Amino acid sequence: MKFLIFIYPLFISIATFAQIPKSGTYIYKFCDAEYNACLHKCKIKIKENKIWVYAPAGLSHIKEGELFESGTIVQAPSKKWLILHTKTNKAHNSKIYYDQPSWIDFKKKQFWQF
Repeated sequence: MKFLIFIYPLFISIATFAQIPKSGTYIYKFCDAEYNACLHKCKIKIKENKIWVYAPAGLSHIKEGELFESGTIVQAPSKKWLILHTKTNKAHNSKIYYDQPSWIDFKKKQFWQF
C-alpha cells in the first residue's frame, strides 16, 4: 500500500509534465485573443518548462526574430497551459508573477496573447 501511495503522485506529475513537448525549437501559429484569430507564424524554443517566443514578421514596434516573450510553462486548473512571467522582488528576495499570462496550445501548435 505504501508503494502505491508513492507511485500515484509520481505518475500524475509525469503524466502532466509529459504534455509539454520535448526541448527544442518549433514553429507555432501566433494568435491574438483580442481578434480571436491566428495571424502569423512564430518560432518557439522550449527547454523543459521554460519557453521563449520570438516575434513574427508584421508586428509593430518589434523586429522579426527578436525575443517577444519568455517565461515558465505551468498548467492551470482549467488544463490550459499558461506562460507565467517572473520578476524578482529584491526587497523580499522572492519571485512574484505579474501581467496577463499568455497561453499555449501544444496540440494545435498555437501561441495566444492579448
